[in-house]
Amino acid sequence: MLSKVFLGSLLAVAFAAPIAQNDEAGWQPAEGSVATCDKASDKIISFTVGPQKEDVLNDACAAMMPGCAYQERLASDVVCAQVLEWPLDGPKNSTQHANVEDATGNKLSGWNVQFSVTPASQTEGSPGVFWTREECYGYFDQLVSKQEPDGCFNTVGSGVGSLKVGGSTSLKDTVFDIKIVKRA
Repeated sequence: MLSKVFLGSLLAVAFAAPIAQNDEAGWQPAEGSVATCDKASDKIISFTVGPQKEDVLNDACAAMMPGCAYQERLASDVVCAQVLEWPLDGPKNSTQHANVEDATGNKLSGWNVQFSVTPASQTEGSPGVFWTREECYGYFDQLVSKQEPDGCFNTVGSGVGSLKVGGSTSLKDTVFDIKIVKRA
């Protein structure tokens, strides 16, 4: 009985700890995930000056996921269930401000970055598609941080493109996409 109480306490502490959002957290993309970069784009995303990558990616994911996935952003009186996987019940998108440059590194004004996630089609009666905040952050981070064939980063900055999730989880065939769009 005492071991169950100890184990339960240990798990409660582990789940209450903030979730790290970087490569050191041990997150890995599903095997067989494939990035496709938009080679026709003449624009890149730069995280060198201005909004930092971690902030932009976390803001994009927080905008697309349920509020309780980013409970630390909610009012202190909001109570959330301890859920790690959230339903991805349809396409999601979020437009964020980030530095956009041309291929030679000159800053361009009037542009934003659009993040979108499109779950794979589900058959009737399937349990649905679920994702974690680590997966949201991780797949977008892979696109902007890794070089081809794993992502769309090049020597100048982060290119744009999409990543199709591989593996065998419910996220299989879900598409994470990053585009540069005109600011409204």
